Amino acid sequence: MSILMPTNPTVLATAVADSLVIASDLGARRAGLLYWELAQPWTSAVVKAVQEIDEPLRSLGQALADDPADPGAYYGLISALLRRDPGEPAVRTLFDLAWQAECNSRVAYHVGRSYDRSQPRVSAAELAGRPVDGPPPGPSTAGALIVIPFRDRETGGVRLRNLLACLLALRDQSAARADYRVVVVESDDEPRWREQIEPYADDYLFAPKGGLFNKCWTVNAGVANRGGAAELVCILDADVLADRDFVARNIARFRRPGTAGHLTYRDMFCLDDAATSWAIRERIDRGAPDAAPAGLRGFLLRRPPGCCLWVRRSVFERIGGMDERYEGWGGEDHDFVYRFDIAAPFDSYDDRLLHLTHPESSVLNDDGTLINAHIPPLSWKPAEPIGRLDRFARAEGA
Repeated sequence: MSILMPTNPTVLATAVADSLVIASDLGARRAGLLYWELAQPWTSAVVKAVQEIDEPLRSLGQALADDPADPGAYYGLISALLRRDPGEPAVRTLFDLAWQAECNSRVAYHVGRSYDRSQPRVSAAELAGRPVDGPPPGPSTAGALIVIPFRDRETGGVRLRNLLACLLALRDQSAARADYRVVVVESDDEPRWREQIEPYADDYLFAPKGGLFNKCWTVNAGVANRGGAAELVCILDADVLADRDFVARNIARFRRPGTAGHLTYRDMFCLDDAATSWAIRERIDRGAPDAAPAGLRGFLLRRPPGCCLWVRRSVFERIGGMDERYEGWGGEDHDFVYRFDIAAPFDSYDDRLLHLTHPESSVLNDDGTLINAHIPPLSWKPAEPIGRLDRFARAEGA
């Protein structure tokens, strides 16, 4: 046995169950397509070993693979594994394969013992029309600018639902309201959701662009056109459900010497549909400071950049913001973090970051590479001001 392998059988038994769920549940694929593809050699080996092991483990493993969202099947398999002697050759082999999957997979799994998959889905209409507090802080006073790039062309408005939950959570913060300002930048061929967004954002900006969504230009447009006097910029995914201390905690981190920016998390917690609705009701309807892990289920993407970044605006502008050549989804966050990390001190924290479910958006090329793989990394040197609102209007009219 490797000296690097845990001796705690609960860790190893959990790794077996996690690997089965990750291999079997399409939600793992939707959470992170590329990460899921890269994990397949290891998770598939665990699935094969479970299929070849003796009873009752084989049947328990098959029950979990058939219904990966069932907490009873998940904890039942773990309990059965813990009743076996870890020195048995078949169990030892299974534990070794599961640990290899843990060491190599960038997708992890969590299901709380109180998770209820029968939760009714929260809709955008359920969140709209709620009363809001007083006037927003002025752009000349807020020290932090939270920029949320946004587009939703899906029927049902799932991303709009997530954005409204995000905005409502940002209104329920322990930080002084005058310290931060929230701007939503909607980029589309028309201001599709302006009427629904404006009551809950401190500012709304429309960035006209058809075709593929360009997160980088949308973020740059928010900073360039709505930055005001802000010293800090938070680039926040519209699907994040922030806890009550989110703003205060992250502003305070910049008071440490040698701090220019940071990721707030190590693992991005991508909630499934039922956990998303439960978390929204827990945080927004019941006014909880956070959604407790016991009621959550989802997949954790290990060390992805970009879902929530806090940076000093001076460094953001010095490196030219985000690379506006990136279109669609794939690679733009890595590029920005790498360039920022070269330019100034950049940290990572281990906050729990809840990412609400939405339709899959990642697309791979036929050769398995990301859609923006043709762009040389770290090569962004803009020749004109970033975030120009007429950038794509000029290009499409040319």
